[in-house]
Amino acid sequence: MRVIIDTDPGIDDTAAIFLGLAAGLEVEAVTTVFGNTDVEQCTRNALAILEAAGRPDIPVCPGAARPLLREPTYARAIHEQNGLGDVALPVPAQVPAAAGAVETLIDYVLRTPGEITVVALGPLTNVALALAAEPRVAHAVRQIVLMGGAVLTWGNVTPAASANLYNDPEAARIVYRSGAPLVQVGLDVCRPTVISATHLARLQQAVHPAVGLLLRITPFIQEAYRRRGIAAVVGGGVQYNDVVCMTYVLRPDLFRIRRLAVDIETQGSLTTGATVADFDGHWGRPANVDVALEVDASGVADVFAETLLAWR
Repeated sequence: MRVIIDTDPGIDDTAAIFLGLAAGLEVEAVTTVFGNTDVEQCTRNALAILEAAGRPDIPVCPGAARPLLREPTYARAIHEQNGLGDVALPVPAQVPAAAGAVETLIDYVLRTPGEITVVALGPLTNVALALAAEPRVAHAVRQIVLMGGAVLTWGNVTPAASANLYNDPEAARIVYRSGAPLVQVGLDVCRPTVISATHLARLQQAVHPAVGLLLRITPFIQEAYRRRGIAAVVGGGVQYNDVVCMTYVLRPDLFRIRRLAVDIETQGSLTTGATVADFDGHWGRPANVDVALEVDASGVADVFAETLLAWR
């Protein structure tokens, strides 16, 4: 499968990128966006991550530094100042591509209609700008699989909203209303999915050196979640939300999907960024999103650990 990964690396983004590469996805490009930290740092992180993975050939294309209408917010409490738990990485030997994220998304999708899956792991600003600049992208992209949203559970950055959609709700609304084939892999399936302490211990035996990097940056996000009282990680496990999204790309059979009409709240004083799903047809609109509602959580953890253990 040919993919472009749109990302704001990010500890869990790192885990997801490594999973996609280890599984053999044909990653055409990595496009970067603000989110877990500023876009300049996210771009440096993406270059370093790909070099650690042995894939410096994959172009890294810088994207949006801020939301469409708002001031940016960052998740440094979860990912630290550099986005990677402040673990020092070597200065990347490669430099960002000349082409930017929006140009790259449009170019690849329109050049090979029906072939490119966009895996969106951060705020949807780049994707929205590509769809606004070239509406044909909506019908030429194979699929947009996005990490974000919550329809049957609560938010993780406000009581109502998930971080990626809250960080640019206007962009998310453009994407959700675009007519593109969308899959929402949100907190409904990320919240119950834990990479257990046993899985992490198994990864100590991994051959690929990139897995060692992942294990070095993971303690910061574990501690951040413990401080927030997330009981699922108390036993030494970790939640890599973006891994759940990447696993959907690889193994959609591990998920139960329901097609729903979904829109994004942009005006609510308490609900900005919320994914509002119409389960009962109140709006009279056609369904526009495949929403992941249930997951084989242990299956996701097994796929993650086994794929990284087999990575050479």
